Amino acid sequence: MTVEVLDHILSIIHACPFVYVSTINADKYPETRHLMNTMNEHAENLNLHFLTGKHSQKAEQLAKNSRVCLYYYDTQTHRAVRLFGRLGFEDNAVERGNYWNETYKMFGYTGPDDKNWGLLTFIPDGYKFYSGGAVVANKIK
Repeated sequence: MTVEVLDHILSIIHACPFVYVSTINADKYPETRHLMNTMNEHAENLNLHFLTGKHSQKAEQLAKNSRVCLYYYDTQTHRAVRLFGRLGFEDNAVERGNYWNETYKMFGYTGPDDKNWGLLTFIPDGYKFYSGGAVVANKIK
């Protein structure tokens, strides 16, 4: 991935307060919902982080199939990017502490050691976006 492509993708990620994530449900259909993107407002790479409950349907789906699609859409510029990869729980206590924010208490979490507070880590495998009417897509490896 070139620096220009990474900068283009990151500019979209930085502009979006939410991201849409598609997982595969028990009936083998994609299920899409939004996640807050606050942990990635200043991301410098595509290893992104999100919060979710460890006892949620999303967590159950990820335990069975960690492959996801993240969809970012900037409503101001109408630019979008799809990121393909794997999404899993981060269990490292230091990493969890680094991403904890006191505002997460509004969701009922008590702190970075809360057994239900889940820190999700995204590992990218590929991307796709449109630029000047052309598709820009590639695998990351």
